[in-house]
Amino acid sequence: MKMSDVTCSSCFAAYEVAESVSLPGSPGRVQCTICGELLASWQEPKLRAYRLILPSEHKYSSVHVPPSPVS
Repeated sequence: MKMSDVTCSSCFAAYEVAESVSLPGSPGRVQCTICGELLASWQEPKLRAYRLILPSEHKYSSVHVPPSPVS
């Protein structure tokens, strides 16, 4: 089993991808469950499973570093 991560280019939802190296599959495509955009498509006979790890609305926003205190 080969594991990897992918992020939706539209809504930035994070997914974990499991790809079988021994079981045959079929060509396919998968869409983001949050926004519906195409995450991936493949023509080779691979068995792949996508799992939503973190929807974009649950990700932390960027936090700016506060300035150093003045002594």
